[in-house]
Amino acid sequence: RGWLVIDGLNHSLAAGGLRVQEGLTPAHLKKMARNMTKKMRVWGMPVNGAKSGLDYNPASPGKDEAIKRFMLAIKPYLAERYSMGGDLNTAMPRLDAIARTIGLPSIKIAIAKAQGLYLDAFEERYRILDQPLIGDWTLGRLRAGYAVGMAALAVLDYKQIPYRDASVAVQGFGTLAKAALVGLREAGVKVIALADVDRCVVAEHAGGFDLDAVLAASTGTLKDAAAGNHVAVLPPEGVLSCDADVLVLAAIENAITAENVSTVKARSIVPGANLAVSASAEKALHARGVEVLPCFVAGSGGSVAMNGLFGPAVPPEPRQVLDYVQSAMAGMIGRILRESRVAGMTPTQFAEQMVADEPKVDRKKPYAL
Repeated sequence: RGWLVIDGLNHSLAAGGLRVQEGLTPAHLKKMARNMTKKMRVWGMPVNGAKSGLDYNPASPGKDEAIKRFMLAIKPYLAERYSMGGDLNTAMPRLDAIARTIGLPSIKIAIAKAQGLYLDAFEERYRILDQPLIGDWTLGRLRAGYAVGMAALAVLDYKQIPYRDASVAVQGFGTLAKAALVGLREAGVKVIALADVDRCVVAEHAGGFDLDAVLAASTGTLKDAAAGNHVAVLPPEGVLSCDADVLVLAAIENAITAENVSTVKARSIVPGANLAVSASAEKALHARGVEVLPCFVAGSGGSVAMNGLFGPAVPPEPRQVLDYVQSAMAGMIGRILRESRVAGMTPTQFAEQMVADEPKVDRKKPYAL
């Protein structure tokens, strides 16, 4: 079974990813679509949140055919209103390939209509996502996770911790987490712990992990990536108890809940994954003086990057888009952390208020700078 949830029809465009997950429910997709709306509103974008998904075994050999059947069922929305992206157990290049088999040039072709672009102009900009930017990392692969890394840097800036003296732990070793590592590597930040579904590895070297070696791992697994580094191996949840300036959550929902919040030792939390910290856990952490960024801000890099890609009057260079993401995240997170403290609110409470108070955007195009 599959569902598409669009959180409101007051704008011409809705955006959000497609996931394939056993046990997925429409209620959960509604919650995630609303979270996507918050991602748009906090940046003032006139775009509705959306989310789609299949209750289906992602390891099944019939996965691509199931996605194709689902795309056929929602094809009018993909053509006119719904800008689909990758999500859990899906990736944009494969989704685009499936879309072409049903006569759609892209899973994001709805942007062309909403922005008033002819197909060739849309495709010119869309191809920018495929251009190598940092090593073999393209803008498309980098955009969401790189923003999570920039969110971590913004927290360090707010706390006035020099990057070279900072310590960061990262939960996750998929594309989102690795792209965050690319951004942290650029800034010279020390990463002391990494975790995936099987293990947590803690660097025993004072300088943290050799991120060049980690990111160059041939198999893409954390076990392979840790080879050559002197590490202590812990269970996956061990990353939560690492003594770090910043803990980046770039893997799963409900990573920190009331049941495990007491084990958290990090002094700031950056949830790049959707809904990674429960409301009760966030309240408990705030009482201990631990800043928790709103997930709909730290995890909004994909949306911010699309604004940087389609917003300029002329097609930008890939690095310009990435620089825009970095600048936007730094400004937004600095504001939220400063003003939430003055207001006596959690960062998420303050950002929620920003979303609620956001004036109606009158511009016709979803993306504009």
